[in-house]
Amino acid sequence: MTIQNDGLVAEAIEQTPAEIGFTSDLNNIQRIPHFLDYPFTKPDITFKDHLAAAKRLNPKIAVAPDIEKGLSLEEGIYQADLLLDHAEVVVVVPKSVHPTKVPDRFRVGLTMANFGSNAPWLLWDYRNCQSIHVLGGSPDRQMLAITHGLQVDSLDGFSLGVQAQFGMWDNKCTDAPNGWDYQRRLIESIKNYCDVLQQL
Repeated sequence: MTIQNDGLVAEAIEQTPAEIGFTSDLNNIQRIPHFLDYPFTKPDITFKDHLAAAKRLNPKIAVAPDIEKGLSLEEGIYQADLLLDHAEVVVVVPKSVHPTKVPDRFRVGLTMANFGSNAPWLLWDYRNCQSIHVLGGSPDRQMLAITHGLQVDSLDGFSLGVQAQFGMWDNKCTDAPNGWDYQRRLIESIKNYCDVLQQL
């Protein structure tokens, strides 16, 4: 789960099978994130800033800048290779090039959230990718990638965090018991989602 600070939400995630993710623009990170996302909604953050954060934090998974808006495949791969020196897995998100153009040494990013910059590809276009990371979206949208037979090895997002403000996610529309606070609803929602994913 990609979060914005190191507080109660991080403590809740640590009580579940999920891992903590941050965007590289956060300066108050105390924990070492499992996942380091590129802060693509903040144009003042450069790749150099992102690479410096990866060097400092050594996450297991790091996301390279999206291949779009003038960033060529060659430039994107060069940046992704630099990140590979500081992360076990690097996610390359192909938007202006077909997913099969991403070299196999990287995990292919499949975006499921709509931030005004979506890839034009269908799920079918990712069928020959050896390893996929699902970026954002609701649990239902994320599960589509798995039920369509794609090789999903990791996924991230914060939709469960948003849903926990109002109730508990359990894939059945069950209300959370009375008296459960946000942290408890979030913990149970994450555990429920992990259980569902293991069954797919």
